[in-house]
Amino acid sequence: MGLLSVSRAILLTRDSDENRFQVLARGLRESEIREGLSLRPSGVFTRRMRVARGLTEIRSEGLPEREIADIEFLRRQRIRYAFPIRVKDKLNAILLLGERVNGAELTAFEKRMLRSILDIAGIVMDNTELYDDLRQVNRAMEAQNERLKELDKLKTQFLSNVGHELRTPITCVIGFAECLRYPDVDEARRVEFADNILAQGERLSNLINQILDLSDVTEQSLKVEPREADLNEIVQEVAESLRADIDSKRIVLELDLAPSLPRSFFDPKRTRRVVRNLLDNAIKFSHANGKVHVSSRAGADGVELSVKDEGVGIPEDSLESIFESFRQVDGSETRSHGGAGIGLSLVKELVESQNGTVAVASTPGEGSSFTVRLPLSPRGSRRPAADLPS
Repeated sequence: MGLLSVSRAILLTRDSDENRFQVLARGLRESEIREGLSLRPSGVFTRRMRVARGLTEIRSEGLPEREIADIEFLRRQRIRYAFPIRVKDKLNAILLLGERVNGAELTAFEKRMLRSILDIAGIVMDNTELYDDLRQVNRAMEAQNERLKELDKLKTQFLSNVGHELRTPITCVIGFAECLRYPDVDEARRVEFADNILAQGERLSNLINQILDLSDVTEQSLKVEPREADLNEIVQEVAESLRADIDSKRIVLELDLAPSLPRSFFDPKRTRRVVRNLLDNAIKFSHANGKVHVSSRAGADGVELSVKDEGVGIPEDSLESIFESFRQVDGSETRSHGGAGIGLSLVKELVESQNGTVAVASTPGEGSSFTVRLPLSPRGSRRPAADLPS
């Protein structure tokens, strides 16, 4: 340092994790810095600041006796003085000074002057740290604000989608109900119209139940009641309930269900919703005359269900987000597939609430495959208990 005419100066600053000091040095070669300090307030700083025993004496100028740097390093660098830089009794940095060029000691005046300068430097360092903290908080708030804007956009899109999904079956129900009022409608047509009303009513019921489940997931009040059940039976029931949708698109549904699948413990109602959402999704995104393959098998510690389609597939950059609430691969106003954007997010929540897992693999233009694994034995629900509508 020019005014003090010391051979070298090393500034040790406290790292962000507050357990280490990093070296900022002047008058040191890069190789000397590399060999230098990996300092910790308790550890590398040991018991004394003044060391004799054949080593260069190091004079502590205000450091507690318990704090001392690596003596060997200080000896090699011919460090003579150590000055603490504190703010509000917190040790923020340490200034290490080498011997004076002329061999003289620092005078009392020089030490006081240096301490005054370092007090100001400590305040500057503290303000800089505070400023950096504020910038970091501001960046975090900006990121959170962007996330909230994205969620608001997704919820707006969700409300629009739900409105469309409700309007379609309601329009069908009203239309078929009006047809039933015509006196010249024969019995066969009346049955057909009634079946259509029933199908659209079930579609409405399924959508409403999904919205209610989503509400319970959001409020963390989803109740899971596992009991011994047969996964194959649930798959067959769901497949039959979606028969009209399968036939309307001329989908070939292949059921490859393991005949010796063990009965396992899961919530039948929640699992039925999982199977329905996955199968409904596969049908919806399949091309006309396409094929959907559903298989079950026994795993090492549970049962496994796989639903595979040969539809449009999912882009790689959308695979991680498809299980998010309100998220759809095609979120545009001109999207060609229906849905409210909550089916897959509910699948994930309902499966994981039963200590299971769900995975997806997909190739755009070739189709997607969803695999659900459920444990054989009950391990309890991870959700607080609350009654849900059936």
